[in-house]
This record gives sequence, structure tokens and C-alpha cells, in this order.
Amino acid sequence: MNSKLKIVDNFLNQKDIQKITNPTLLNWGMQISNSDIGDGLEFLSSNKTDDQFFNTYLFNRVIEKLNVGFYELQRVYFNGQWNGRETDYHRDGCDLTALIYLSPYKYGWGGFTEILTEPEPTLVHPKFNRLMIFPGNILHKAYSFAYQRCPLRVTLAFKINKK
Repeated sequence: MNSKLKIVDNFLNQKDIQKITNPTLLNWGMQISNSDIGDGLEFLSSNKTDDQFFNTYLFNRVIEKLNVGFYELQRVYFNGQWNGRETDYHRDGCDLTALIYLSPYKYGWGGFTEILTEPEPTLVHPKFNRLMIFPGNILHKAYSFAYQRCPLRVTLAFKINKK
């Protein structure tokens, strides 16, 4: 695994999983993906930046996995991608991006996050309850699941800056 990435499997406890996978929590809206080439596609998004459970409790759990330092939350939100709805390569405009993968997953479904690390790109499987943290200024993209029968690919994204 590339040294710029940090992956923690089984990140959330059962109580946290029950809370954040409750469908009544999501208030999906449409958002245009951030794209370096300007032709972003629409995907589902649900902003949780103003929710204390996300902006304090979960944010503190995420930054516990980082090296010593001071961090501030730029924003936190759910992303939802359906089949055929990949993002373009983009940068996030923050120091660090943390993703928690929240969909059921089976190998063969695709749904990778591709990060253009050196000397070669890194592909990360979107395994349920996996936390991945990477520099937000590295080009990356999210792939949807490969088949229409697959569930919505859902992540919880934290955009983080160093203080």
C-alpha cells in the first residue's frame, strides 16, 4: 500500500454503523462532481457538516487515526453513486480526504477509488466499514459498482485541513 494512504478496516463500532446507515438520516440531493476538466456528472449528496454527530464525534474518531497535529473540518457529507456514474479525476481542495465506505461489497463489483499515486496508481476496494485517508490534492476518482443489480455505492466523506 502506498505510504500516502492510510486504511483502517472495521473502523466504526456497531452503534455508529446503525446510526449512520439509518435511511431516514439521508436527505439526498443532486450535486455536480468536482472535475479538473470541467465536465462533472451529477451524483447524490447529503451534507452533514452542521450535524454534531458527524462534525465532532465522527470527525474526532477519524483524526485519531492521523499523525500528531491539529486539524479542522472543512465539510462532511454522504456521496451516492449508482451504476454508470463514475466521477472524473479531480482534487478535493483540502489537505486530507477521509472516506468511510458504507455499502455492502463483493469482489467483482468494482466501485474502486483510484488514486494517482507514484510510481503507479493505487486502487482501493470499497469494503464496508473501511476508512481510507489520503492527501486531498492527489488526483483521484471514484468508480461506481459495475452492475445494475449492485446497491448504491455510498461513502461518508470528510474534507480536512491542517491548522
